[in-house]
Amino acid sequence: MQYYPISLDISGRRCVVVGAGAVAGRKVEGLLKAGGVVTVIGAATSPLIKSLAVDGRINLVKRRYKKGDLKSAFLVVCATDSATVNKAVYEEAAALGILVNCVDSPSNCNFIVPAVVYRGALVIAVSTSGKCPGLAAGIKREIEAVYGPEYGIFLDIIGAVRRKMLKSRIRCDKKERVIRELASSPIPTLIKANDRAGVNAILKSSMGAGYTLSALGAGMQVGGFQDSNIKKR
Repeated sequence: MQYYPISLDISGRRCVVVGAGAVAGRKVEGLLKAGGVVTVIGAATSPLIKSLAVDGRINLVKRRYKKGDLKSAFLVVCATDSATVNKAVYEEAAALGILVNCVDSPSNCNFIVPAVVYRGALVIAVSTSGKCPGLAAGIKREIEAVYGPEYGIFLDIIGAVRRKMLKSRIRCDKKERVIRELASSPIPTLIKANDRAGVNAILKSSMGAGYTLSALGAGMQVGGFQDSNIKKR
């Protein structure tokens, strides 16, 4: 099957996770990261699920799934090892027109979840269309090694430049050229080396004195050159 890849806005939307074990916990973390309002339904809960419930980050229903639990949900993830539950969850969701993914059960899904690398606003997804999740995970690890946390900061800087240019009277063709040049510049390497002066030199060379980190209102606040993840790399 050929899937249509999309990025889904679930911010503020009700997301139901059926199952409360370790796999469910990983799915919940992803939904929370994207701003979903998460309800977890499951009798046996993992330490992570318990912790999230105690912190008030999720609504935990400590019992087995029953028909009617998916009402008003925007998206459903089923993370159980029960074929019966998977089928029941899929059938209810499908009848209600709800997006549903049953982990490791492709026939009970109307969407699948790719392996994802997050670097701030940069999101890189890898999918094998459900044929070999292990291969997708391996490719994800390779991507993580190439595109480190510095790329999230890099994207924040380019975004600040682009916002300022859009408010200026600079010709459109020059705006496009500058963004292309910045996108292929060595700024990520300079960020990784904490070379603020080097980044400023490239920005000023491309756009002029008004486009330093400080002038952009970026400074250390655009992702932060002091990002702890970068220092550890």
